[in-house]
Amino acid sequence: MIDRSLFNVEDFLVDNTFQLYCAGTDKLCISYWENYIKAHPEQEAVIAEAKRLYVILSGNKKPLNKQVDLLKSNIEPQQEVSIIPIRKNYLWLKIVAAILVIVGIAVVYKNNPKETIPNASLITHFSTKGGEKKKITLPDGSVVLLNAKSVLTVDKNFNDKNREVNLVGEAFFDVTHNKNKPFKVHTEDFDINVLGTSFNVKIYPGEATSETVLIKGLIVMEGKGTKGSSITLRPSQKVTFYKKIEELPDKIKSQKATTVHPQIAINQYTKVNDSTIMEMAWTENRLEILDQSFAEVKGDLERWFNVEIVFKDHEVEKYHFTATFRQENIEQALIALQKAEHFKYEIKGNQITISK
Repeated sequence: MIDRSLFNVEDFLVDNTFQLYCAGTDKLCISYWENYIKAHPEQEAVIAEAKRLYVILSGNKKPLNKQVDLLKSNIEPQQEVSIIPIRKNYLWLKIVAAILVIVGIAVVYKNNPKETIPNASLITHFSTKGGEKKKITLPDGSVVLLNAKSVLTVDKNFNDKNREVNLVGEAFFDVTHNKNKPFKVHTEDFDINVLGTSFNVKIYPGEATSETVLIKGLIVMEGKGTKGSSITLRPSQKVTFYKKIEELPDKIKSQKATTVHPQIAINQYTKVNDSTIMEMAWTENRLEILDQSFAEVKGDLERWFNVEIVFKDHEVEKYHFTATFRQENIEQALIALQKAEHFKYEIKGNQITISK
């Protein structure tokens, strides 16, 4: 992943995830940048300036989500408004927003011909919502399957001199071999160097762990925490980065020194009864849970069913489950889990509250 610690205003403006954060259209990017700003107070001024310029370049339009909220509040305020899921009526809003941004940029450029406007077309951006997957074929023939709530950023010069992409979330890569142009995946915790191989990367912002599973070929992972550190991964191996001490296995936790760097564990990938690789089950439209706690699978459930889960009791978070879900909806899944452990749930829209 690109080191943003030295970014200037122009660098932030051409960063596609930063644009989505300013536009308020992608919850994943919003969450990432809010956390980034808190972690880098020294860049607060330059980020604020970049955000201000983005607003000017987009025609001084409010973030799309705020426009939607304002529109709802202005429609028959004296009556109770029925909220329609955004995913079913979102296309026209995106079209309008795109037109407004283009018109706004054109007006600014006309009035300020000497001002340099970032060329966002240099980057191709792919993203998925909760419960959604996308299959992407890159210019070199490599195939990427993008899991729910993920972002893949590809430079328009991809396959020119190099092949580099940025990932936030989860994706399965089937990379075309080219010894003269190594393939590289940048993430928040590590970079992955490959020639031609198949592997899965899972790295969601805010989650305690991130992981990479190699199916075939050979990859070299370079950690972000320690300069010069690298791990060579072979087929069937899985590398897990434990970013929070409370999520470390007991053996590693007892040996953990006072360090800010994540702990790393190398294991074999997990196979379930029918020889399916558990970490790859999502590519076959299956959600596999194997002796995992409620807290551990919370993120997977949220992305798989496009919901938000809130625990009211910490004891419930420790409940362990083993299950397979394919075509079930969230309520059917919760009922199935209740057969293993007793808990109560309440569904309000996309939010699910779970209590003892």
